[in-house]
Amino acid sequence: MRYYKDYQLEYADCGESGQLKLPRMIDLMMESSERQLAPTLGGASAMKERGRGWVVTQYEFEFTSLPRAGQKVRVWTEAVGYNRFLSYRDFGIEDEAGKDLVIAHSQWVLFDLKSRKLLPSDDKIAEELGAPLLAKMPRFKKLRPKDDYKDEKVYRAYYYDLDSNHHVNNAHYLDWIVDSLPRDFINSHEPKDLAIKFEKEIKYGDEVACQVMQETEDSAVKTCHAITRQGELMALCEVNWQKMCFNRD
Repeated sequence: MRYYKDYQLEYADCGESGQLKLPRMIDLMMESSERQLAPTLGGASAMKERGRGWVVTQYEFEFTSLPRAGQKVRVWTEAVGYNRFLSYRDFGIEDEAGKDLVIAHSQWVLFDLKSRKLLPSDDKIAEELGAPLLAKMPRFKKLRPKDDYKDEKVYRAYYYDLDSNHHVNNAHYLDWIVDSLPRDFINSHEPKDLAIKFEKEIKYGDEVACQVMQETEDSAVKTCHAITRQGELMALCEVNWQKMCFNRD
């Protein structure tokens, strides 16, 4: 069952180009999922009482266009299934006419906040959400590190980067990924699709390197990113970009 939440985007939600910031996009999606989960055992309060947390392991996004400041949008989310250890949730952002602007697929695990170990999926939460038990796992893009990243920027995990699971919020990874690209490029391109896989937790005070390389073929541009901590792989991301159209309705 889908849950819907309406928003009007403010200028603070958008970047220099006037389009919705990618980290803020994830925040809006997480707000909608928490609103749906709040009355269930999967909500933040109930999870905290039981010493549990949700951790996303992978996202895949498809973009028609990113909404802009002042635009009214509807964010939706739906728990689409689970298996023994993994839960799957879809998201979307629609314009006022109901046109899909962004579609996202995500994969999640439950973990113990104290031991930091994975837990089996919770049948009761799935039942409350109407999520079916899946016989077959949804397929996500297989991301692999590259041998020839060209550039690198170093970042540190600060206090406000953390979430209630006591590690860096997944939205902040996209802050680093976008910031690793040239400003002129970001102001003239928007993502066509994006895949990101989270390998390990980044914690308070950690110093990480965001490595990036760009592949161009005809007018198509793809950027590949690896986030590492002292050489240890923490996350991988690939983005296919398209030229920004400033006259889109």
